[in-house]
Amino acid sequence: MISFLKKFFFVSCYLLGFSFLCFASQESVEDLYKRGVDLSEKREYDGALWELNKAMGMVKRNYNHPLREKIEEAIRVTKAKTVVARYASRRRVSQNSEDGLSPIEDEPNDFLVHQAFGKSLARKIWEDRDSLQSNDKIGIGRTVTVLPDGGIELEENQNRNFSLRCVEAASFNLISDSKLALHSGAYCFYTLRSQGQFAVSSTFVDLQIQSDKPFALMVGVTTNGGMKVIGLLGRFTLIMNEKEEEVLPGELVFCMPKDFSRKMDVELNTLLLTSKLLNSFDKPVVFHKKLNQQALLQALRTKNRYRTTVGDVRGNQNFEMTVFPEE
Repeated sequence: MISFLKKFFFVSCYLLGFSFLCFASQESVEDLYKRGVDLSEKREYDGALWELNKAMGMVKRNYNHPLREKIEEAIRVTKAKTVVARYASRRRVSQNSEDGLSPIEDEPNDFLVHQAFGKSLARKIWEDRDSLQSNDKIGIGRTVTVLPDGGIELEENQNRNFSLRCVEAASFNLISDSKLALHSGAYCFYTLRSQGQFAVSSTFVDLQIQSDKPFALMVGVTTNGGMKVIGLLGRFTLIMNEKEEEVLPGELVFCMPKDFSRKMDVELNTLLLTSKLLNSFDKPVVFHKKLNQQALLQALRTKNRYRTTVGDVRGNQNFEMTVFPEE
């Protein structure tokens, strides 16, 4: 009898402990949100984004959740703080210091700066560059951060695989001569090569971009860790999770963690007038004339249209849109 009671007590405690662990592991959206905000206030931004993205994952299909907008706002604020923290750090010293960075003189010219305005920084591997300028060389492995009111235009310098522009609080890693990791910001990619192919990634999306002819596109990092892609010139294919999506000039598609959104039409003439990626630099993009022609052809084909800009993604079926009034 005593042996039976001992076994019963052991099993009861085991089940009670198991139930407690299961209960403790089921964190609510509110718990994750509060923890993310607390970590952000403590300047632990990587951990904060981890918690906030988990919270966003739990409400991504519930567009009416009371905390959804607060979580999205917290993610935007935390990403902005991350960018500020990166460029607020002081310049590291030479190779002989404890950080072990190599001297700038040894940095290869894997990428070349064509244009820059405002302030852009380069970090990792070699000594810090605190103000990138035209003709500066940048090596693979660098993290580039563009401060608010700044912009930079780079070209892959060995094989001319692609060029890119980015503006306003953007941050990215140069992984290789044909791959970038995008952390935040808006970008314009273009290539003058045939059989062009390169890759970009964000928090939850790995995207291959390829075409057998020259092409240009815009890419924006969204708050849910995905990307927004707009075709500017040429016909190119997006490849993600073994799925493919062909994009034409004037088409917009969101790249979600698991799938592509439905495609939408965007007026190219409005982009030409409003996009800082196209208008903020001293020299226009090399395909400026062709883009003007493409915008004119699109306008002639389309009779009824609205002048709009498409903003951030809100789930797989919802997105922000601003309609400009007719003049």
